[in-house]
Amino acid sequence: MYRKRNKNQNTANRLDRLILTKLKYVKSKIVFFFSILVFMACVEPFDLEVITTETILIIDGAIDDSSNDQYITVKKFIPSSTGNVRYASEADAKVSIIKDGKEQIDCFYRNNGYYYLPLGFKALVGSKYKLKIVLANGNVYESSEEVMRSTPQITGYTVKFDPKGIKLGENSIPAHLIYLDTKDPIEPGDNFMWSWKLYEKQVVCKTCYGGIFLTSPAPLGKCSPVTALAEAGVEYDYLCQGNCWEIYYSQDLNVMSDAFSQGKEIKNRLVASIPFYQENGFLIEIKQQTVTPSAFQYLKILGNQSQNNGTLVDAPPAALIGNIRNINDSKETVGGYFMVGNSKIKRIWVDRLDAVGSKQYYMLGRKENYEPASGDGSRPPFAPCVISNTRTPLKPEGWPL
Repeated sequence: MYRKRNKNQNTANRLDRLILTKLKYVKSKIVFFFSILVFMACVEPFDLEVITTETILIIDGAIDDSSNDQYITVKKFIPSSTGNVRYASEADAKVSIIKDGKEQIDCFYRNNGYYYLPLGFKALVGSKYKLKIVLANGNVYESSEEVMRSTPQITGYTVKFDPKGIKLGENSIPAHLIYLDTKDPIEPGDNFMWSWKLYEKQVVCKTCYGGIFLTSPAPLGKCSPVTALAEAGVEYDYLCQGNCWEIYYSQDLNVMSDAFSQGKEIKNRLVASIPFYQENGFLIEIKQQTVTPSAFQYLKILGNQSQNNGTLVDAPPAALIGNIRNINDSKETVGGYFMVGNSKIKRIWVDRLDAVGSKQYYMLGRKENYEPASGDGSRPPFAPCVISNTRTPLKPEGWPL
Protein backbone atom coordinates (compact mmCIF):
# COMPACT_ATOMS: atom_id res chain seq x y z
CA MET A 1 0.00 0.00 0.00
CA TYR A 2 1.30 3.43 -0.82
CA ARG A 3 0.47 6.88 0.39
CA LYS A 4 -0.11 9.88 -1.82
CA ARG A 5 1.80 12.93 -0.79
CA ASN A 6 -0.32 15.85 0.36
CA LYS A 7 0.89 19.42 -0.22
CA ASN A 8 -0.32 20.63 3.15
CA GLN A 9 1.35 17.64 4.77
CA ASN A 10 4.62 18.42 3.01
CA THR A 11 4.50 21.97 4.28
CA ALA A 12 3.92 20.70 7.80
CA ASN A 13 6.94 18.42 7.48
CA ARG A 14 9.20 21.25 6.41
CA LEU A 15 7.99 23.41 9.26
CA ASP A 16 8.17 20.63 11.85
CA ARG A 17 11.15 22.06 13.69
CA LEU A 18 9.80 25.57 13.46
CA ILE A 19 6.60 24.98 15.41
CA LEU A 20 8.61 24.70 18.61
CA THR A 21 9.75 28.25 18.27
CA LYS A 22 6.48 30.15 17.91
CA LEU A 23 8.61 32.83 16.24
CA LYS A 24 7.10 34.65 13.29
CA TYR A 25 9.75 35.49 10.72
CA VAL A 26 9.29 38.76 8.93
CA LYS A 27 10.17 40.07 5.49
CA SER A 28 12.73 42.79 5.89
CA LYS A 29 15.61 44.57 4.26
CA ILE A 30 17.64 43.78 7.37
CA VAL A 31 18.72 40.26 6.44
CA PHE A 32 21.37 39.74 9.10
CA PHE A 33 18.61 39.91 11.68
CA PHE A 34 18.06 36.17 11.23
CA SER A 35 21.63 35.02 11.70
CA ILE A 36 21.32 34.87 15.47
CA LEU A 37 19.23 31.72 15.04
CA VAL A 38 22.24 29.92 13.62
CA PHE A 39 24.40 30.00 16.73
CA MET A 40 21.47 30.06 19.12
CA ALA A 41 20.01 26.89 17.76
CA CYS A 42 23.14 25.24 16.42
CA VAL A 43 21.32 24.16 13.32
CA GLU A 44 21.57 24.78 9.62
CA PRO A 45 20.11 28.10 8.43
CA PHE A 46 16.54 27.97 7.21
CA ASP A 47 15.61 28.99 3.66
CA LEU A 48 13.92 32.24 4.51
CA GLU A 49 12.06 34.44 2.08
CA VAL A 50 13.68 37.72 3.03
CA ILE A 51 13.77 40.76 0.78
CA THR A 52 17.13 42.50 0.63
CA THR A 53 19.17 44.69 -1.67
CA GLU A 54 22.53 44.41 0.10
CA THR A 55 25.14 41.68 0.53
CA ILE A 56 25.98 41.44 4.23
CA LEU A 57 28.66 39.45 6.02
CA ILE A 58 27.32 37.40 8.93
CA ILE A 59 29.66 36.22 11.69
CA ASP A 60 28.16 34.23 14.54
CA GLY A 61 29.77 32.44 17.44
CA ALA A 62 29.03 31.40 20.99
CA ILE A 63 31.71 29.74 23.11
CA ASP A 64 31.33 28.25 26.58
CA ASP A 65 32.83 25.67 28.92
CA SER A 66 30.75 22.70 27.76
CA SER A 67 32.16 19.57 26.13
CA ASN A 68 30.12 20.01 22.95
CA ASP A 69 31.57 20.97 19.58
CA GLN A 70 32.06 24.74 19.44
CA TYR A 71 32.24 26.70 16.23
CA ILE A 72 32.10 30.05 14.49
CA THR A 73 30.07 30.55 11.31
CA VAL A 74 31.19 32.94 8.59
CA LYS A 75 28.68 33.46 5.78
CA LYS A 76 27.17 36.06 3.53
CA PHE A 77 23.56 36.82 2.79
CA ILE A 78 23.39 37.56 -0.93
CA PRO A 79 20.31 39.01 -2.66
CA SER A 80 19.02 37.22 -5.73
CA SER A 81 17.25 38.65 -8.76
CA THR A 82 13.94 37.66 -7.17
CA GLY A 83 14.70 39.62 -4.01
CA ASN A 84 15.15 36.51 -1.87
CA VAL A 85 18.25 35.55 0.06
CA ARG A 86 20.80 32.83 -0.54
CA TYR A 87 23.63 31.90 1.78
CA ALA A 88 27.26 31.83 0.64
CA SER A 89 29.95 30.31 2.84
CA GLU A 90 33.32 31.97 3.40
CA ALA A 91 35.59 28.94 3.08
CA ASP A 92 39.08 30.46 3.06
CA ALA A 93 39.03 32.65 6.14
CA LYS A 94 41.46 32.51 9.05
CA VAL A 95 39.41 32.32 12.23
CA SER A 96 40.86 32.52 15.73
CA ILE A 97 39.95 33.28 19.33
CA ILE A 98 42.24 35.57 21.31
CA LYS A 99 42.31 34.73 25.03
CA ASP A 100 43.29 37.42 27.54
CA GLY A 101 44.86 39.49 24.79
CA LYS A 102 47.76 37.12 24.10
CA GLU A 103 46.92 33.44 23.54
CA GLN A 104 45.65 32.69 20.02
CA ILE A 105 43.43 29.64 19.47
CA ASP A 106 43.04 28.80 15.78
CA CYS A 107 39.87 27.28 14.37
CA PHE A 108 39.76 24.75 11.54
CA TYR A 109 37.35 24.77 8.63
CA ARG A 110 34.96 21.86 8.15
CA ASN A 111 32.23 22.84 5.69
CA ASN A 112 29.36 25.23 4.94
CA GLY A 113 31.06 28.20 6.60
CA TYR A 114 31.63 26.38 9.93
CA TYR A 115 34.98 26.92 11.67
CA TYR A 116 35.45 24.61 14.65
CA LEU A 117 37.53 25.23 17.74
CA PRO A 118 40.01 22.47 18.69
CA LEU A 119 38.48 19.34 20.20
CA GLY A 120 38.18 19.71 23.95
CA PHE A 121 38.29 23.52 23.97
CA LYS A 122 36.54 25.04 26.97
CA ALA A 123 36.37 28.71 27.86
CA LEU A 124 37.36 29.64 31.42
CA VAL A 125 35.41 31.77 33.89
CA GLY A 126 37.15 35.11 34.42
CA SER A 127 39.05 35.05 31.12
CA LYS A 128 38.51 37.52 28.28
CA TYR A 129 37.91 36.39 24.71
CA LYS A 130 37.91 38.18 21.38
CA LEU A 131 37.07 36.80 17.94
CA LYS A 132 39.32 37.63 14.99
CA ILE A 133 38.61 36.77 11.37
CA VAL A 134 40.73 37.45 8.28
CA LEU A 135 38.92 36.86 4.99
CA ALA A 136 40.62 35.70 1.81
CA ASN A 137 40.37 39.25 0.44
CA GLY A 138 42.39 40.57 3.38
CA ASN A 139 39.53 42.19 5.30
CA VAL A 140 39.99 41.85 9.05
CA TYR A 141 37.10 41.63 11.51
CA GLU A 142 37.25 41.67 15.28
CA SER A 143 34.67 41.43 18.03
CA SER A 144 34.66 43.34 21.26
CA GLU A 145 36.42 41.59 24.13
CA GLU A 146 33.94 39.49 26.12
CA VAL A 147 34.43 38.29 29.71
CA MET A 148 33.36 34.80 30.75
CA ARG A 149 31.13 35.27 33.80
CA SER A 150 30.00 32.46 36.09
CA THR A 151 26.45 31.13 35.90
CA PRO A 152 24.42 29.94 38.91
CA GLN A 153 23.37 26.32 39.21
CA ILE A 154 19.99 24.97 38.13
CA THR A 155 18.42 24.16 41.48
CA GLY A 156 15.31 22.28 40.38
CA TYR A 157 12.91 21.46 37.59
CA THR A 158 9.30 20.47 36.93
CA VAL A 159 7.84 18.57 33.96
CA LYS A 160 4.13 18.88 33.20
CA PHE A 161 2.09 17.30 30.41
CA ASP A 162 -0.45 19.61 28.78
CA PRO A 163 -2.87 18.19 26.15
CA LYS A 164 -2.93 21.68 24.60
CA GLY A 165 0.66 22.63 25.37
CA ILE A 166 1.67 24.21 22.05
CA LYS A 167 -0.52 26.54 20.03
CA LEU A 168 -0.40 25.88 16.29
CA GLY A 169 -2.53 28.42 14.48
CA GLU A 170 -6.09 27.97 15.70
CA ASN A 171 -5.28 24.50 16.99
CA SER A 172 -3.00 23.07 19.64
CA ILE A 173 -0.93 19.92 20.10
CA PRO A 174 -0.05 17.93 23.23
CA ALA A 175 3.31 18.76 24.78
CA HIS A 176 5.46 18.38 27.85
CA LEU A 177 6.33 21.72 29.43
CA ILE A 178 9.60 21.97 31.34
CA TYR A 179 10.19 24.59 34.04
CA LEU A 180 13.46 25.39 35.81
CA ASP A 181 14.42 26.93 39.15
CA THR A 182 17.63 28.86 39.82
CA LYS A 183 18.90 31.67 42.02
CA ASP A 184 20.10 34.98 40.67
CA PRO A 185 23.33 36.28 42.27
CA ILE A 186 22.97 39.54 44.14
CA GLU A 187 25.44 41.27 41.81
CA PRO A 188 23.74 43.12 38.90
CA GLY A 189 24.30 42.28 35.24
CA ASP A 190 23.59 38.53 35.34
CA ASN A 191 21.12 38.35 32.48
CA PHE A 192 19.99 34.82 31.70
CA MET A 193 19.65 32.80 28.51
CA TRP A 194 18.18 29.30 28.23
CA SER A 195 18.42 26.84 25.36
CA TRP A 196 17.96 23.11 24.94
CA LYS A 197 18.87 20.04 22.89
CA LEU A 198 16.31 17.25 22.51
CA TYR A 199 16.97 13.58 21.71
CA GLU A 200 14.13 11.47 20.29
CA LYS A 201 14.50 7.82 19.28
CA GLN A 202 14.23 7.72 15.49
CA VAL A 203 13.08 4.67 13.52
CA VAL A 204 12.92 6.23 10.03
CA CYS A 205 16.29 7.10 8.52
CA LYS A 206 15.26 7.74 4.93
CA THR A 207 12.19 8.93 3.05
CA CYS A 208 11.99 8.68 -0.73
CA TYR A 209 9.52 10.84 -2.66
CA GLY A 210 8.46 9.25 -5.93
CA GLY A 211 11.01 6.46 -5.73
CA ILE A 212 12.59 3.64 -3.72
CA PHE A 213 15.70 3.46 -1.56
CA LEU A 214 18.81 1.62 -2.80
CA THR A 215 21.76 0.80 -0.54
CA SER A 216 24.17 1.45 -3.42
CA PRO A 217 26.31 3.49 -3.67
CA ALA A 218 27.58 2.62 -0.19
CA PRO A 219 27.67 3.78 2.53
CA LEU A 220 24.79 6.25 2.23
CA GLY A 221 22.69 4.76 -0.55
CA LYS A 222 20.25 6.85 -2.56
CA CYS A 223 16.64 7.27 -3.60
CA SER A 224 16.05 5.93 -7.11
CA PRO A 225 13.18 7.56 -9.06
CA VAL A 226 10.25 5.39 -10.14
CA THR A 227 7.98 7.08 -12.67
CA ALA A 228 4.76 5.46 -11.50
CA LEU A 229 5.43 6.38 -7.88
CA ALA A 230 6.38 9.94 -8.82
CA GLU A 231 3.23 10.42 -10.89
CA ALA A 232 1.12 9.10 -8.01
CA GLY A 233 2.91 11.31 -5.48
CA VAL A 234 4.03 8.35 -3.37
CA GLU A 235 6.47 8.58 -0.47
CA TYR A 236 8.08 5.59 1.24
CA ASP A 237 9.85 5.53 4.60
CA TYR A 238 12.74 3.19 5.46
CA LEU A 239 13.67 1.83 8.87
CA CYS A 240 17.00 2.68 10.45
CA GLN A 241 19.81 0.15 10.40
CA GLY A 242 20.53 0.01 14.10
CA ASN A 243 19.92 2.60 16.80
CA CYS A 244 19.34 6.19 15.81
CA TRP A 245 18.38 9.40 17.59
CA GLU A 246 16.91 12.55 16.09
CA ILE A 247 18.28 15.78 17.56
CA TYR A 248 16.18 18.92 17.88
CA TYR A 249 17.40 22.29 19.12
CA SER A 250 15.61 25.21 20.72
CA GLN A 251 15.03 27.99 18.24
CA ASP A 252 13.34 30.62 20.35
CA LEU A 253 15.16 33.43 22.11
CA ASN A 254 14.58 32.70 25.78
CA VAL A 255 16.31 35.48 27.71
CA MET A 256 15.58 37.33 30.96
CA SER A 257 16.97 40.42 32.65
CA ASP A 258 17.95 40.29 36.32
CA ALA A 259 16.55 43.78 36.93
CA PHE A 260 13.86 42.45 39.29
CA SER A 261 15.46 39.24 40.52
CA GLN A 262 18.83 40.22 42.01
CA GLY A 263 19.63 37.88 44.87
CA LYS A 264 16.24 36.17 44.60
CA GLU A 265 15.12 32.74 43.50
CA ILE A 266 13.77 32.34 39.98
CA LYS A 267 10.97 29.77 40.13
CA ASN A 268 9.16 27.88 37.38
CA ARG A 269 10.79 29.53 34.39
CA LEU A 270 9.36 27.89 31.27
CA VAL A 271 12.35 26.78 29.20
CA ALA A 272 10.98 24.13 26.82
CA SER A 273 7.75 22.93 25.21
CA ILE A 274 8.25 19.51 23.63
CA PRO A 275 5.58 18.10 21.29
CA PHE A 276 4.16 14.64 21.92
CA TYR A 277 6.01 13.10 18.99
CA GLN A 278 5.74 9.49 20.16
CA GLU A 279 4.98 7.34 23.19
CA ASN A 280 8.67 6.56 23.72
CA GLY A 281 10.43 8.77 26.23
CA PHE A 282 12.78 11.63 25.37
CA LEU A 283 15.98 13.09 26.75
CA ILE A 284 16.37 16.84 26.95
CA GLU A 285 19.54 18.75 27.77
CA ILE A 286 18.82 22.19 29.22
CA LYS A 287 21.56 24.81 29.08
CA GLN A 288 21.50 27.85 31.37
CA GLN A 289 23.90 30.74 30.69
CA THR A 290 24.48 34.30 31.77
CA VAL A 291 25.00 36.89 29.07
CA THR A 292 26.41 40.40 29.15
CA PRO A 293 24.05 43.40 29.19
CA SER A 294 24.96 44.25 25.58
CA ALA A 295 24.34 40.67 24.41
CA PHE A 296 21.04 40.65 26.29
CA GLN A 297 19.88 43.83 24.55
CA TYR A 298 20.86 42.42 21.16
CA LEU A 299 18.98 39.18 21.78
CA LYS A 300 15.97 41.01 23.18
CA ILE A 301 15.67 43.20 20.08
CA LEU A 302 15.86 40.15 17.84
CA GLY A 303 13.24 38.34 19.87
CA ASN A 304 10.90 41.33 19.84
CA GLN A 305 11.22 41.87 16.10
CA SER A 306 10.76 38.21 15.25
CA GLN A 307 7.44 38.19 17.13
CA ASN A 308 6.26 41.49 15.73
CA ASN A 309 3.64 40.17 13.30
CA GLY A 310 5.47 41.32 10.21
CA THR A 311 6.64 44.80 11.18
CA LEU A 312 9.93 46.27 12.33
CA VAL A 313 8.80 49.14 14.51
CA ASP A 314 10.39 48.01 17.77
CA ALA A 315 13.86 49.30 17.01
CA PRO A 316 15.77 51.08 14.25
CA PRO A 317 17.88 48.88 11.94
CA ALA A 318 21.13 50.19 13.42
CA ALA A 319 20.26 48.58 16.74
CA LEU A 320 20.63 45.14 15.14
CA ILE A 321 24.34 45.51 14.48
CA GLY A 322 26.27 43.24 16.84
CA ASN A 323 29.71 43.44 18.44
CA ILE A 324 31.82 42.58 15.38
CA ARG A 325 33.50 45.23 13.20
CA ASN A 326 35.65 45.56 10.10
CA ILE A 327 38.71 47.15 11.72
CA ASN A 328 39.59 49.03 8.52
CA ASP A 329 36.10 50.11 7.50
CA SER A 330 33.82 51.17 10.33
CA LYS A 331 31.00 51.90 7.86
CA GLU A 332 30.63 48.29 6.75
CA THR A 333 27.53 46.60 8.13
CA VAL A 334 28.43 43.32 9.84
CA GLY A 335 25.72 41.05 11.18
CA GLY A 336 25.91 38.52 13.98
CA TYR A 337 27.32 38.44 17.48
CA PHE A 338 30.21 36.84 19.34
CA MET A 339 29.05 35.61 22.73
CA VAL A 340 30.85 34.05 25.70
CA GLY A 341 28.97 32.30 28.48
CA ASN A 342 29.54 29.89 31.34
CA SER A 343 27.08 26.99 31.04
CA LYS A 344 25.15 24.96 33.54
CA ILE A 345 23.67 21.78 32.04
CA LYS A 346 20.72 19.73 33.26
CA ARG A 347 19.83 16.45 31.53
CA ILE A 348 16.25 15.33 32.07
CA TRP A 349 14.70 12.01 31.05
CA VAL A 350 10.93 12.15 30.47
CA ASP A 351 9.22 8.76 30.07
CA ARG A 352 5.95 10.19 28.65
CA LEU A 353 3.87 7.69 30.63
CA ASP A 354 1.54 10.53 31.61
CA ALA A 355 0.75 11.14 27.93
CA VAL A 356 -0.09 7.61 26.77
CA GLY A 357 -3.29 7.63 24.72
CA SER A 358 -2.94 11.26 23.64
CA LYS A 359 -2.87 12.16 19.96
CA GLN A 360 0.68 12.03 18.62
CA TYR A 361 2.12 14.81 16.50
CA TYR A 362 4.74 12.49 14.88
CA MET A 363 8.29 13.51 13.99
CA LEU A 364 7.49 13.17 10.27
CA GLY A 365 4.35 15.22 10.68
CA ARG A 366 2.39 12.07 9.76
CA LYS A 367 2.33 8.32 10.35
CA GLU A 368 5.12 6.27 8.83
CA ASN A 369 4.48 4.71 5.40
CA TYR A 370 6.87 1.87 4.63
CA GLU A 371 7.61 0.30 1.27
CA PRO A 372 5.71 -3.01 1.05
CA ALA A 373 7.84 -6.10 1.51
CA SER A 374 8.77 -8.06 -1.60
CA GLY A 375 7.84 -11.70 -2.00
CA ASP A 376 11.44 -12.92 -1.72
CA GLY A 377 12.17 -10.75 1.31
CA SER A 378 14.92 -8.77 -0.42
CA ARG A 379 13.10 -5.49 0.02
CA PRO A 380 12.74 -3.06 1.61
CA PRO A 381 16.30 -2.44 2.83
CA PHE A 382 17.35 -0.65 5.98
CA ALA A 383 18.76 2.88 5.76
CA PRO A 384 21.88 4.08 7.59
CA CYS A 385 21.67 6.54 10.46
CA VAL A 386 23.97 9.24 9.10
CA ILE A 387 25.63 11.25 11.85
CA SER A 388 25.02 15.00 11.61
CA ASN A 389 24.01 17.97 13.73
CA THR A 390 20.44 16.64 13.74
CA ARG A 391 20.94 12.86 13.90
CA THR A 392 23.27 10.40 15.61
CA PRO A 393 23.70 6.62 15.98
CA LEU A 394 25.60 7.20 19.24
CA LYS A 395 23.70 6.74 22.49
CA PRO A 396 23.28 10.18 24.11
CA GLU A 397 24.73 10.76 27.55
CA GLY A 398 21.88 10.34 30.02
CA TRP A 399 19.78 8.00 27.84
CA PRO A 400 18.61 5.32 30.30
CA LEU A 401 17.76 2.40 28.04
